[in-house]
Amino acid sequence: RMDVGGAAFHTQREVLQSHGGMLSAMVSEDFSHDVEGDGYAFLDRDPTWFSLVLDFLRAGNALVPADAAGRASLYREAQYHSLEGLCWAA
Repeated sequence: RMDVGGAAFHTQREVLQSHGGMLSAMVSEDFSHDVEGDGYAFLDRDPTWFSLVLDFLRAGNALVPADAAGRASLYREAQYHSLEGLCWAA
């Protein structure tokens, strides 16, 4: 369970580990991360773009915004999460 910019996201550990990157490391046994009192791990990111990141991790392909500003925002999130495949798509 994750709180991303105030929005709740639920997924399985295997999804977050499916393409490597920062989220994979975050849920690994080797990484210590803070969990809020409500059981959510908090990420201070924009939930609008995180939903597209999560779609990429689930499906393996990207839903890319049609506008240049949206593509740039998705690319920035892909870089932050170290998701090379999503970087290429955006």
